[in-house]
Amino acid sequence: MDTKKLLKDRRAELGLTMKQVAEKVGVSESTVSRWESGDIANMTRDKVLALANALKVTPATIMGWEEKEESPAEASDPQTEIFVKLLKRMTPEQKQKLADYMINLIAADNQ
Repeated sequence: MDTKKLLKDRRAELGLTMKQVAEKVGVSESTVSRWESGDIANMTRDKVLALANALKVTPATIMGWEEKEESPAEASDPQTEIFVKLLKRMTPEQKQKLADYMINLIAADNQ
C-alpha cells in the first residue's frame, strides 16, 4: 500500500484528526497533511517511530517495507530464540534504542 494512503486511512480508522496526530508526533498539523499528500516523502527515524506509535502500526509499515510472515522454520531458528530471550530481559528504554538501531541499520542497507 502507498505510504501516504496508509497514513490517511489508518488515521481515519483510529478516528484521529491531523491535529491529534501532529500533537502525538511533535510536528505541525501541516506536516501531517504534507505526509498524507505525499509532499514530504522522507522523515527522520524519530518521527517514523512517533508516527508508528500514534497510528498503532510498526515503523516498518510506515516505511513501506513489507513484513513477511515467518515460516515455522524461521520462528524456531536458534538466533531468533536468543533474540526473543534477550528482548524479554530488556527495559522499554533499551527496546526503544534497539528498535531505533535496527530501523537505521535496515534503512542504510536498503539505500
